[in-house]
Order: sequence, then C-alpha cells, then structure tokens
Amino acid sequence: MLRQLVSIALLVLLASCKEDPANRKVVGAVSPAGHAFTFMPIIEDGVTDITVTVAWPMNWAFDGSRNPATPYVAAETLLSGGTKDLRPQDVLELFEDKNSYGHLSVRPDHAIGELEFPKEYVDEVVDIVVEMLVRPQVTPEWLARVKDGMRANMEQARTQSSNAMWSATILAILGDQPLRSYLNLPDLDQIDAVTREDVLTWHKETLAQANLTIAVTGAISQADAGDVIDRILAQLPKGDATQLNPAPANFSPRSILVHRPEAQKTSLAIIGQLPSTAEGGDLIDLLALEVFGQAGSGPLFDAVRTELRASYGLQAGFSNYDRASRYMFITGEVETTQLTAAKDVAIAAYREFCTNPNFDALPNIQQATADGTTKNVRSVNVVARTLLELALDGQDTALAPNLGDAIAAFSPEDIAARLRNSFPAAEDLMVFAVSPDANALEGACVITQIEQALTCP
Repeated sequence: MLRQLVSIALLVLLASCKEDPANRKVVGAVSPAGHAFTFMPIIEDGVTDITVTVAWPMNWAFDGSRNPATPYVAAETLLSGGTKDLRPQDVLELFEDKNSYGHLSVRPDHAIGELEFPKEYVDEVVDIVVEMLVRPQVTPEWLARVKDGMRANMEQARTQSSNAMWSATILAILGDQPLRSYLNLPDLDQIDAVTREDVLTWHKETLAQANLTIAVTGAISQADAGDVIDRILAQLPKGDATQLNPAPANFSPRSILVHRPEAQKTSLAIIGQLPSTAEGGDLIDLLALEVFGQAGSGPLFDAVRTELRASYGLQAGFSNYDRASRYMFITGEVETTQLTAAKDVAIAAYREFCTNPNFDALPNIQQATADGTTKNVRSVNVVARTLLELALDGQDTALAPNLGDAIAAFSPEDIAARLRNSFPAAEDLMVFAVSPDANALEGACVITQIEQALTCP
C-alpha cells in the first residue's frame, strides 16, 4: 500500500511538472546589467527555495609570490565575520531563522559562492550577503579566530599517517610549484602570516564582476533571477578578465613509500591519470569505478579476498588537483606485512578489469546509481551546483536535470571502450604508501621527509 501511495504521489508530481513546459528546462539568460547565467526554474508545489551559485576565476594558487593560505582564510572570513551592524553570531542566527545558507569556498582556479534561501526571504537574505561581500568586516579578532581554527584543523589532520602519503603524491605529481603549496600548505606558519591587508587584496582582486560563471535554480522567474544576480554583483568592482593556466602535472609511474616509524597503520594509494573534466566522461568513469570498487563484491574486493584471504577496505574513485589534472585512485589501509602483495593484487585486478571487464553486477549498480543521481538532482541546491560544474567545463548544461537518464543509457560496450581508451594502463600506475616498516613495499623509493619525493626516480 505504501509503495502504491508513493507511486501515486510521484505521478502527481510529474504531472504537475508537465503543466508548465518551461519548468526544469535549462536556458541561457542574461541579467539586465549584462551578466550571463544559466537558469533552470523549479516551479512546483512544495518547492520554495532558490539557489544562486557564482564562480569567480582565481589565479592566486598559481602565483608563487602570493601567500597560498590567503584564499582559504579570506573565504572563511568574508562570509562569517558579520556586518557593520550585525555580529557574526547575529548573522548566523538570521540565516538559521530563515532556513537560508551562504557559503564561500576556494579551489585552485575559482572561488565558489553559494546562496540558498526560501523565496519569501529574498530581500533580507540578499541584502545581508551584499553587505558582507562588498564591505567585509575583517576585524583583527575575527581574523585571528579564523586563522587559529584553520591551523588547529590542519594540525589535527596531519596527525593521521595517511596525510603524509597524500602529501607525497601531490609533491611527486605536481613538483615544487605554487599549486602544490596551495593544495597542501606545507608550511602552516603561512596561515599565521595572513594579514588583514592580504584578505582585502584577495577580496578586491577576486570578487569582481568580470568573467563570471553563474547558475540560478528554484522557485523564481528568469526575470527575478536576473535582478537577484545584479543586486549581488552591482557594488563589486568591475575587475579584469582572468586567464586560467593549467598547472603541469607528471603522472609517470613511480613507487614511493613514506617511512613513519610511529605510524599505527599502513596505507596504500595507487594512482593514474584520467582525461580532464573539460573533455567530459565523468559519468561513465563514475559508473566504471563503482563496478570495479563495489564494497563487498566488486572485482577489487574479490581479488583481495581471494588472493590475500583478507577483507581490506580498498576503494576506487577519482578526484582532481585542478580542472586539468584529474586522476583515478585505488586506496585503503592494509596489513603492513602484506603491503607489496596488496599492491600487486590490486593492480592485477585493475588490469583484468580494464582489458576483460566482468559486468555481471552492472545492471544493479547502474540502476542504483542512476536512481540516486535522479533523486539528488531534483534538489534545488544540487542541480544548481551541477549546472555550475557543467558550465565551468564547457559541457551542455541541459544535461543537469537528466544525469540519471544519461547514466542509465550507458551500455557495457560503452564502459569497456572507455576503460580501454581513456583509463591509464596498469603499467602506468603510480604507487604510494606510508608505513612503520621501511621495507614493506618492495622496490619503492623510501623517504622520511615529504620533500624527498622530488628525488625519487
């Protein structure tokens, strides 16, 4: 009975969507002030929220003359420091009372602003955000609080031995260039060194009106969405167009072990280069790695269980350093005495999967992934983020509300071709580990300091 009620409710919802042919249709638009944006209305019963996302291009991470900690400190300070008339706690309470959310974060190549609010609070929320963006309250006390919290979090993260392994991967792949320092912040004193003037300089140079990528979704008309965008941006400086230059990356195969005698666990990471996000293919890569790394029954788990009689929690996925440098990984904790064997088994399983994949589990995984994606992109905020990411990659933004259908449409032949043509060969994979045993990984370049990763052949 419950299933029938859910089905009926879904049919009613879908029917209501079809009454307005413009609903959930992605269009390109331009605000009255001339700001281009991607827009998708969601005019449905029960939907009252609006999400605005803005990506400001940023080159700070690629400039070695800049303090790499500044963007992190600045982003957190600007939208948490309150306004001239409201204390930080007052602003937080105001947003909570109105079920609203504002966040500013940074990546290597963009600062990302996200604002969510119910339509009835558009004026109050937008006014507060504009005040914080245009006239940030970077008080010495608040700046010190942000820096202290950030440093404490970084210090806590570095107590985990696996952090040393991932730090070594960044240095080995990117080399000693500014992007490495930005991603890893090897010198935590750089956090303490960020000044109020640094924050205001970053604010002036980054949060401008030039060369933006913008997406708006939710219970709002296209005209009103354009007005909201103009209100948010109108008082920011015009700025100059920022040319983003991808950082060079070296994914040539190497084997590096970080020796940490005090480590309680041994961790393994196997890494290989994937095509950049601008080339597309993320969805099929996701599906392929879901099949390969499925917990409990995927080819990776089966190989480790069969060969090593172990149930390590190895997982597979992908990530990126910037939008140009994307990689797949196989990672997890292993028994120290079986590190070399675990590496060999994992790579052998990967080789077999790429050359002769077993897709017996594909239908169930594909359906679950497609259904989960379809459900997620029905959320106002999720689809706004998806639109923004597609736009940043130069992909067709009309795909956003239909990503689940796209995942469901892939055939086993499509995935097999992607594995053959776009995934790294097994012999091209990089191997990294951290272990209390310096001899745990046969043939590895053993280092005791992260900077030594540069010297490994």
